[in-house]
Amino acid sequence: MKLAVHDLLTKNEGETTLDVFERTKDLVIALDELGYHRYWFAEHHGSKDHISSAPEILAAYFAAITKNIHTGTGGTMVMHYSPLKIAEVFKTLSALAPGRIDFGIGRAPGGGPNEILALAQGNYIPQHDLYPKIEDILAMIQGDRPKEELYARTQAIPADIPELPEPWMLGSTGNSALKAAEMGVGYSFAKFFSIETPKEIFSMYRDRFQPSAFFKEPTISVSYRVCVGDTHEDVKRMEKSFELMQISSYRQAFIPVPSYEEAEKMNVTPQELARLAQDYEKRFLIKGTKEEVKEILLDEINTYGIDELMFYSPIYDAKDRLRNYELLYEMFNE
Repeated sequence: MKLAVHDLLTKNEGETTLDVFERTKDLVIALDELGYHRYWFAEHHGSKDHISSAPEILAAYFAAITKNIHTGTGGTMVMHYSPLKIAEVFKTLSALAPGRIDFGIGRAPGGGPNEILALAQGNYIPQHDLYPKIEDILAMIQGDRPKEELYARTQAIPADIPELPEPWMLGSTGNSALKAAEMGVGYSFAKFFSIETPKEIFSMYRDRFQPSAFFKEPTISVSYRVCVGDTHEDVKRMEKSFELMQISSYRQAFIPVPSYEEAEKMNVTPQELARLAQDYEKRFLIKGTKEEVKEILLDEINTYGIDELMFYSPIYDAKDRLRNYELLYEMFNE
């Protein structure tokens, strides 16, 4: 089972941007040495507490300081950018780090209305029906002629690269699974977005998959928000801070990861606690010891036919966060 991390580069309480970059550098290097397969950076604009606003830059930097781990975008929000620019960015990255670059295809805006307008330089950009644009991007990456005549008149440079980047269609509702199958790309489902999706979506992706220059076989990745500790006492110490990051999403308010001490002082409503319990029941969130979490993940793998597991773990203490990822790795590599 291949394992991966999805990161928004969320600040901890009291951290600066440089603190986050240094902490992330230590973590990515450690996970590369441990044997993790991928590390993806989100694209998020307009939140001072989420500093992954330029994921392609982060992917380039971390590819340069690691040896084996794939680095990539989870994702690149394609509505904002020219297909030519996206294709040239990922072809360049793939030339510099062959076989280690992932292109996560995001169809969400990754920000609010002000950020959308600013990225579009004040122009109206439609947010629906991005699939023809994605097809043009994929054509330009592999050196084929795009359908859109505007892009067919030019070539994405560099033209000769040793390996293509891996494109993954990102999804959180299941709506993009069929398109991912038709395009012959990987399908990465964000279960931690707390949207319930029937397992038939994943079966449909596998059944309708068309092999491509990028993927010969259908490949499914599912990401979870996870907190693992060596003991129940460790989990108890971490859990409220971890859970407040989920509760903040209910409130539509981005916050830095609170310290364990501050988390104990923060108020949570009965309604929020009930919703949190439901999210655990539906496995949008997972917490526990290694044995408890492994049992849940094995059942998820069997239910959905998962090929790769991806984790988002906003845990306050850097040592606890690393230990969390070590325990997840141990589950499938003992």
